[in-house]
Amino acid sequence: MPILHTEDPAITSLKGIHLYHAGISNCSMRVRLALEEKGLKWVSHEVDLGHQKNLEPWYLAINPTGLVPALVHDGVPVTESNDILHYLEAEFPEPALLSSDPSLATEAIEWVDLAASLHMKAIKTWVYGSTGGATKKRSDMAHYAEIQPDKSLVEFHEHALGGFTDEEVEAARKMLVDVFQRMERRLKDHEYLVGEAQSLADIAWVPQYVLLTMLGFDFSLYPGIIAWAKRQEQRPSYDPAVARWLPNVPGWVLRLGGKVKRVYRKLKAA
Repeated sequence: MPILHTEDPAITSLKGIHLYHAGISNCSMRVRLALEEKGLKWVSHEVDLGHQKNLEPWYLAINPTGLVPALVHDGVPVTESNDILHYLEAEFPEPALLSSDPSLATEAIEWVDLAASLHMKAIKTWVYGSTGGATKKRSDMAHYAEIQPDKSLVEFHEHALGGFTDEEVEAARKMLVDVFQRMERRLKDHEYLVGEAQSLADIAWVPQYVLLTMLGFDFSLYPGIIAWAKRQEQRPSYDPAVARWLPNVPGWVLRLGGKVKRVYRKLKAA
């Protein structure tokens, strides 16, 4: 678990739970959901990714990879959203988001790990490829490569700047389809992904549905998932953790902007 050691007084002096996050970030959503489900008080520090505030020295002192979210609990930084979920479950076990049944707990953790393993190769690839977006500028890449210890992230963002091919986007879509078909089989006659109660499994995958739906992923073949998502939206945790942080711009505007960007990149590359 990436619990980081620091002697930086700006960090060690923080008391309580401080979350450094971004509104539309799916990884941030899942941590906010866990905090709200557990009824924990937390201090919000929204990080402006558009202006690369996550790459400034003050934030790199909290999370050297510059990723959001990062959590600081009583002066101790914890990074990586899936590890933050496990940390919160260990530090604040009630109400539980993992079953006392070891087999169900293991199954829920597998869903969390699956979301993490697909984050870059499927979710981000499909999102970036579908929207024509990139979170880095070409002029920033030399500096980013210098300060980023995870070289796979450097390679990903270099590739994103050049644009993903239709084949790469389709491969990412197929990986997501495989997962959603599995989810549909479970949710067509169950209320939750694992067991009979809300768990880290649901918390790990609700944000994927929210983000992908906003950007036009077709869920029409998955009525069980859609019904599950509507139930999730009714939970008290959803508005403070997800809804209030979503952009005011309608999804169709985001999708139209993505189409324009993709066309522009293709014309530029021709």
